Amino acid sequence: MKPFALWLVLLLNLAYIVVGYPSVIELNDVSQSTTVTKRKSYAGYKLLRTEPLTTGNVPVFRNLEDVHGINYWTYPLENRSLDIFTSPKQLSRVQGVLKDLGLDHDVVFHDAEEIMHYEQPPQAKAKQLVWEDDAQNTAEPSDVSYQSENATGQDMPPTGTTRAVAPDFFNRYQRYNAIMNFASQLARENPSTVSFQSIGRSYEGKDMGILKIATGGSKPGIFIDGGMHAREWISPATVTYIMNKLVNDPKSKPLTDMFDWYIVPIVNVDGYEYTHTNDRYWRKTRSRSSNGCYGVDPNRNFGFHWAESGSSNKPCSDIYHGPKAFSEVETQNLGRTILYLKDKLKLYLTFHAYSQMWLVPWGFAKSQKPQDYNELVRLATVGKNALERTYGTRYSVGTAPDLLYPAAGGSDDWAKGAAGIPYSYCLELRDKGRYGFALPANQIKATGEETFNAVAAVAQELYRTLKKKEQPFTNADNESD
Repeated sequence: MKPFALWLVLLLNLAYIVVGYPSVIELNDVSQSTTVTKRKSYAGYKLLRTEPLTTGNVPVFRNLEDVHGINYWTYPLENRSLDIFTSPKQLSRVQGVLKDLGLDHDVVFHDAEEIMHYEQPPQAKAKQLVWEDDAQNTAEPSDVSYQSENATGQDMPPTGTTRAVAPDFFNRYQRYNAIMNFASQLARENPSTVSFQSIGRSYEGKDMGILKIATGGSKPGIFIDGGMHAREWISPATVTYIMNKLVNDPKSKPLTDMFDWYIVPIVNVDGYEYTHTNDRYWRKTRSRSSNGCYGVDPNRNFGFHWAESGSSNKPCSDIYHGPKAFSEVETQNLGRTILYLKDKLKLYLTFHAYSQMWLVPWGFAKSQKPQDYNELVRLATVGKNALERTYGTRYSVGTAPDLLYPAAGGSDDWAKGAAGIPYSYCLELRDKGRYGFALPANQIKATGEETFNAVAAVAQELYRTLKKKEQPFTNADNESD
């Protein structure tokens, strides 16, 4: 970004803070470019899954991490299997390394491009995938541009259906515009309880929207975000599903009576849109480094134990932590918003994929846990059990180092350790690796429903917990072995 543009973004963000936000934002539509871009083909790309690695294997694979055409969907760790996403050109090299190390492997899928056809139904056929309860509705899917305000500054009236979302909205993965339109319309249809605002603009100038649900009175708050990693499409879809349930399902009223809800459906707005237009498996932001590489891993960019573990100082790496903590305008916007609300926030939830895990702080080191770790696990287990009761989807509870890998600079660690939010979690959604990041769209509703049930159970238990004591946990920055 040129210096002038960077200063412009900073001035705009300052203006948002000074003058406040309207209840329905005039979203900055920069994603409907007329420029034709070539979408990256993944024809012939394969996903290989190894048997568990040994101590001697791990360094070999870490040395291959920056090879073009080889991408790890899981991190190389001892006693863990490794998911290797490889291009046709690098396949023989990867298989040669596996053979030399004596490691067996399975081919999870043979052609990533073909898998993508199962992941996202064609637009014209989306209405054929309507669930049974919506079978009588023939409305077209709402994968359309959002309705921004007109030149006079007045809200434009919603067009088409009077519902915030067409009944088949959750039968496919929606793009940035459609999700922003959905949230804006929720606010227009429920002006007394719902607002949709911008917390700032991204590197490329897209608005980062936040939906607030507040029914009145002084209440504690719950903060939810999704879409931190661009390629994890099930995350924004699930967060949007939760928004819809909280606003449109009358059974959710007790939840909105207990808490105010703050929901950012897509954090990495540039990267998310880029996965729809250019590169389906892009992970990072879209900022540009001095050496010509693009992007920073936003979930390694938060300023709590930044750059200590599970990240890279190489700008081309998928887990590049950035030149400094909060180098990305997207993490700045999110962090500033959370800090503004921190005195009322009691729970922070961030949604990722994949692995089916409910991750508890700390993520930066295996040997350290918060003093209230057992309490964090207790509440997480309440959510896990509610989720599993829905469809039988099995989740594990624990820290990222115990269940996955160490990862410093994550938003959940920062939310608890720096912002002081008592309960902070990262949920890794479906699946366990059959499809990985390419989870078929026909699993959106089931994932959304089971996850909403988990969030509802946690909120109800948290409310009971807060009522039992005058002072809830305020800041568990202290660490114990």
